Amino acid sequence: MESNKILLISANTYGIPYKVYPIGASYIKTYIHDHFPDWQVDLFDFNFNTYDSLRQQLLKKQYDLIALSLRNSDDVNYYAQESFMRHYHTICQTIRENSSTPIVAGGPAVSIFPQEISDYLGVDYIVVGEGEKVLCDLSIALKNKKEIDTVTGIWKNKNSYKKTEYVSHLNVQFEPELARFYLDEGGMLNIQTKRGCPFHCVYCTYPLIEGKTVRTLDSKLIVENIKELSQIEKNIYLFFTDSVFNIHEDYNEELAHRIIESGVKIRWGAYFIPKNLNKKRLELYQKSGLTHIEFGTDSFSDQQLINYRKEFKFSDVIESTEICNQVGIFHSHFLILGGIGETEESLLETIQNSDQLENTIIFPFIGMRIYPNTELHHLALQEGKINNGNLLEPQYYLSDSIPVNQLKDLTARTKNRWIFPDEPHEEMIARLRRKKRRGPLWEYLKYQL
Repeated sequence: MESNKILLISANTYGIPYKVYPIGASYIKTYIHDHFPDWQVDLFDFNFNTYDSLRQQLLKKQYDLIALSLRNSDDVNYYAQESFMRHYHTICQTIRENSSTPIVAGGPAVSIFPQEISDYLGVDYIVVGEGEKVLCDLSIALKNKKEIDTVTGIWKNKNSYKKTEYVSHLNVQFEPELARFYLDEGGMLNIQTKRGCPFHCVYCTYPLIEGKTVRTLDSKLIVENIKELSQIEKNIYLFFTDSVFNIHEDYNEELAHRIIESGVKIRWGAYFIPKNLNKKRLELYQKSGLTHIEFGTDSFSDQQLINYRKEFKFSDVIESTEICNQVGIFHSHFLILGGIGETEESLLETIQNSDQLENTIIFPFIGMRIYPNTELHHLALQEGKINNGNLLEPQYYLSDSIPVNQLKDLTARTKNRWIFPDEPHEEMIARLRRKKRRGPLWEYLKYQL
């Protein structure tokens, strides 16, 4: 078969709190290289490029397929509510004006809003879910002029969509130039150890993006990828972008042991659920390089945790925080203030309960971004918070019972540091990056006022 030529475009330019390596596009490029080594794949990253450089790329080289990777539809920040859709539309417009090549769009934003993004961008094809195999199947079908209906994972409408098969043996090769750039600018690179989310948080889109079935990826291959990465740069910080890391703990222990046995030296962090944290296991993870934990806690009120469909209690949060302190792991708690069911009483309970936690940092988000096909979406419709319209433009569920303008004053009286999403700290982060400090760096904000 004649070699296919594919242009992968990473459209994301959002840099708060840090620039994010285009891991999704890298997984796809590596998958193509492993299965179709004669294909030509170019990765175009908008953190390096402009609309004009895209135009020049299209005039310089002809492609069989252009794949657009869309990470987020907006900033998920109640204070700013910045949509990225105009940027994506301009990319598509630039492609259309300079090429007749078919465009396929995929990525997390597309899996959440397949029909809306298809209508707005006017692309030729939409991929929902994992894109590695789908993109290859689509490219082959187009090359051989076969019916696209035979390709699973392509969205036409909700009645015709057929989910693609999951891939577990995933390799990823980091682009050396990109890796150095994101380590210097963003302080970290990212990689997956598993896909899928088994939990039922009222607002969450992970089950829409990755599915509810958890699939662990090949731990041997992950360590090989990390070893290859360490040849590019010695001072490595990796963030495991699993929806929740501390599930399938036998697998996690196996991965940690493999990292230790390999002799590769990295530091890493991940999202954890604050439940069933085991000190001995956490010490093993620490030995493999764990330095930071980001807890998706959402609330310090037991009633709100029930309202948010969380599967732990505040007592679990206290215990998890204590274990992190005993082991010496930096940790933070991400909260949602004013979400579904929040009352002034539950809000004050969360603020007061925060003083039971020692040596932590708190990131509160205001309200809940409403996404289609989530339980929150259905509840917001029932309560009349929204109408049955397009949610592509940011809409938030915000309880009427909370004093939004007083939140910073209320939390300022507590002993732990609360960092709201509108607080500027880019200058300090940039200064630490220039000193080659790697990782999230939020621990440096702990005592800043």
